[in-house]
Amino acid sequence: MTVPRLLALSTGVPANCFRQEDITALYTDLLTRQTGTKRERTIRAAMRQSGVESRYSVIDAAFFDELKSTQQRNDRYMAEAVPLGKRVIAEGLESVGVSPHEIDSLIVVSCTGFSVPGLDLLLAQQLGMSSSLARTQIFGMGCYGAFPGIRRAFDSAVARPGSLTVMLALELCTLHLQFDDTSESVVSSSLFADGAAMVLIGTENGGLPAPHIVDAETYCDFQTMGDMTFTLTDQGFRMYLSSYVPDLLAANVVSFVDRLLVRSGLTRKDVRFWAIHPGSKRIIEYLQAQLELTPEQVEFSLDTLRDFGNMSSATVLFVLDRMMREADPAPGDYLVMMAFGPGLTMEALLLRWCR
Repeated sequence: MTVPRLLALSTGVPANCFRQEDITALYTDLLTRQTGTKRERTIRAAMRQSGVESRYSVIDAAFFDELKSTQQRNDRYMAEAVPLGKRVIAEGLESVGVSPHEIDSLIVVSCTGFSVPGLDLLLAQQLGMSSSLARTQIFGMGCYGAFPGIRRAFDSAVARPGSLTVMLALELCTLHLQFDDTSESVVSSSLFADGAAMVLIGTENGGLPAPHIVDAETYCDFQTMGDMTFTLTDQGFRMYLSSYVPDLLAANVVSFVDRLLVRSGLTRKDVRFWAIHPGSKRIIEYLQAQLELTPEQVEFSLDTLRDFGNMSSATVLFVLDRMMREADPAPGDYLVMMAFGPGLTMEALLLRWCR
């Protein structure tokens, strides 16, 4: 049986690194000058309690000295996304000795910028990929966007054994900082960051332990579409994260995960590793309690949130990258990857390390 597996994983961030306390000072200063807010104490408390200590951004502290239109933000997205995506893909392919021209399919996931021709074409051109390259763009799915990207990559590998697919998730969330003092905007401003991650998926056996996909699960609660949104405005994309999201996820996550596992004859106790998208510290804590996970099983998610913030669709791959480098998974170990986004939608993959 042909078993698609993850052959390479690479992550990357922009050069500008900001400590959370520096972001707090910058954000409160800009917000005070632009809106005259009186909620500085509340804003500082939200920043402290976010679980984030540092974040990366394509912009510097002076970018928002003047209000930026959606076009200005999107132009900056395209200028920064191409070199970041090119670097991350090139590093991932180089790590396993694969040439860009050998790639059969390219999938690009993003929700923070848009152009035609898109990132798929621009990256393929700059990397020197084949002119017969199959391309897919997945836009607007938010924090769970990597999951349909990975599933499509695995489907391609099954349909064409021996083929190689690159899936890139790239988000530049900080370009869409919003300047109002609503609780939801403050929460978003305390979390979101910039980053990119790629996976190379194929059926070749490189002799090293690598995770292969066993099963997948999706659930969408159509009654909660307004609780997590990403709305186009004249001043960028407005991210909205309702304070009820952790409760809504906690209410559904146990049955959701158990449906995924039972089809393979597994229970949660059979799963050693959990790569949960760190949408916020509160979300991770709620899900840890509901799924009865140990502190060690969520530390990679919390550590990723601490060091990088929430990079939307790319974040869960940063969690996986950290896990693969630091936890030494062995053949036979199971992994559940999960992320959440607009809908509210929950996505999960069950993977198992194999040789």
